[in-house]
Amino acid sequence: LSRECVGSVTGELDLSKLSSLDLKEAVAPSGLVDDKRKIELFCGKIRVPSSDGAQYEVCASFGSEGFGAGLFQKVGCIAVHGEGSRERVAAVDSSECCINVFNVCSGECVASVGSRGHGPGQFQMPEGVAFNNRGEMYVGDAALHRISVFDASGSYLRCFGELGREEGQFWSPIGLAFTAGGELAVADNGNHRVQVLREDGT
Repeated sequence: LSRECVGSVTGELDLSKLSSLDLKEAVAPSGLVDDKRKIELFCGKIRVPSSDGAQYEVCASFGSEGFGAGLFQKVGCIAVHGEGSRERVAAVDSSECCINVFNVCSGECVASVGSRGHGPGQFQMPEGVAFNNRGEMYVGDAALHRISVFDASGSYLRCFGELGREEGQFWSPIGLAFTAGGELAVADNGNHRVQVLREDGT
């Protein structure tokens, strides 16, 4: 093939999707791309060193500093749900009292839920976040001592919990996770315990 033909073929390929290892071992020595393009591809790979000397690639990055949907002031807990093109990551912004939800494949902010307040779907200090197996999102509020639930599109559904020491009550719930059996585990910080509840909070 002529250089022009090779260039037209490689131009149709998204080489930035390849790992640094693939770029180094397959693409770089192949002659398919010129030196300038090789530098662009390698510079686009962010490498993070670990304590044992290994390096790991950052495959994606979501959001940036600012105010509004998809932007953050203080990123806290995250949760992931789904697979393939439907995979989502939710990230809590405790400063702005909201949760941004991104599509992992596209990087698009597909939902931004919550605001500062005491009403339904509002927060004073959102902390933990988790998805159940249906994609509903649970958010713990450490100041309102309750857990709010949103559907897969980000619409508010319900909340449960109140300040107290009895079963089903909370004092600063800061961490959430679902068990393999679909039960909700809550890090009930102020009560120095972990509660395991049904999805409805009972």
